[in-house]
Amino acid sequence: MTDKNITKDAMYDAVAPDDFESMLELDRYNNRSTAFDKIISATHDHFWDPLDKTYIDFDEPFDMENQALVPEDLVIALSTDYVSNHLSDPKTRIRFINQ
Repeated sequence: MTDKNITKDAMYDAVAPDDFESMLELDRYNNRSTAFDKIISATHDHFWDPLDKTYIDFDEPFDMENQALVPEDLVIALSTDYVSNHLSDPKTRIRFINQ
């Protein structure tokens, strides 16, 4: 069986996943590695910030009348002939998608 741990280092003082009794020993938690502080403080570098204009610039106007928010193939109803044929007008189709 292969080891699926991303990071395996003695400094983490990890115990075997099935060694529940060792996990309950309180003294082992007083020896927490400072590496965790570094890892936790760096998490902001790894996550998407919806307010960062690098990702999405909400100041830029979006033409909801002429441009669909999502591709048509993501709108399941449009895969049926009945709905697709009923919404043959492009503006009506886009309005349906954007609702």
